[in-house]
Amino acid sequence: MKARIVAFMPIFGITLITGLSTASCTSTKAEYTDPDKAEILDDRWSETDLKKTASFLVDQVLARPWLQEYKGKHGGKAPVVLVDQIENRTEEVIDSKALTDYVQDELINSRKVRFVSDVSVRKRILDELKYQNSGAVAEASAKKTGKQTGADFILEGSIASSNHSKDGGGEKTVFYMTTMRLTNIETGEIEWTGKKEIKKAFKKSSFGL
Repeated sequence: MKARIVAFMPIFGITLITGLSTASCTSTKAEYTDPDKAEILDDRWSETDLKKTASFLVDQVLARPWLQEYKGKHGGKAPVVLVDQIENRTEEVIDSKALTDYVQDELINSRKVRFVSDVSVRKRILDELKYQNSGAVAEASAKKTGKQTGADFILEGSIASSNHSKDGGGEKTVFYMTTMRLTNIETGEIEWTGKKEIKKAFKKSSFGL
């Protein structure tokens, strides 16, 4: 009996060491990729979807007649636009602020419109103005109220989605629709509406059949 136990122990030890050696050899490879490269990794909203949607809608709103009509009535002066945060109406966790920021960046860089801060920033600015005019700040350096530029238009929108799967779950279609509208703040008239649709199809593969 003792001889059998002695013979078994080295074998067990070799097996254990082999297992540990195999586990220690596992590694993860990571590398930088092109941020502008279109990728579909899964069925969720992606950075590629964000860029495609924002670029399309910005091109649409800048190409419509409202812009030239406004400039024609105001001596060629560019309108002031306020971009409100795009609302996420999907059941998915989507960073709608990132989409809003991307839209705003594209519009600003187009140099075709002017911008004012959004609601949250304006509240912070108002608090700072109140502080500067409270008497705590030297009068010569205090900024005056009543000099901010008012927005002519507000751009707002939302993103919605729907999923469709065939029986058995082998095929799935994901549909996103982002809609935006531009409203004249003074008249309340909607000057432009646009939408961008993204549809992605997925099919699971069976292995070993």
